[in-house]
Amino acid sequence: MTRLASDPMPTRSSRLITVRAERLIPAAADAVWQVLADYRYDPLWREGVEAMGQNTPGTVRNGTSTVEEFRMLGQRMTNTAIISRVDPGVAFSWATTSGTDADGERRIESFDGGVRVVLTTTSRPSSRIERLLRPLIGGALQRALDRSLERFEDLVSESARQAR
Repeated sequence: MTRLASDPMPTRSSRLITVRAERLIPAAADAVWQVLADYRYDPLWREGVEAMGQNTPGTVRNGTSTVEEFRMLGQRMTNTAIISRVDPGVAFSWATTSGTDADGERRIESFDGGVRVVLTTTSRPSSRIERLLRPLIGGALQRALDRSLERFEDLVSESARQAR
């Protein structure tokens, strides 16, 4: 419902692009977690994700692995990742094992009336051209994360309406 200020500029060191987005969603924490922590929903809300799979049913747990087909800036990529540091109902971390060199976290923070969803991604451009295009890539990642959270809220809201 409420878009919170994202970092106005993605953080850039000489090697990193870090983006973060957050959104207040007026929904029960359990309902939000069920969608956020089950990668099979990702193509419905994450911008650029064309296909997604995970090797465990339901919400993630330590050791869950994922495969995503992703498109950004006209390029199609396949990334595999492993899930770690799962705090059920609260947060989990992920790191790619092939494809784009990246890691991140998905987190929810409960408050009276809903939850704050926080998504963080850090990418490490590997080629010279990727490093030169860091400003373009960082901006595209930030916009995609912001729009994805809008769609995520819509998906959670629609799921809640259907459950009634």
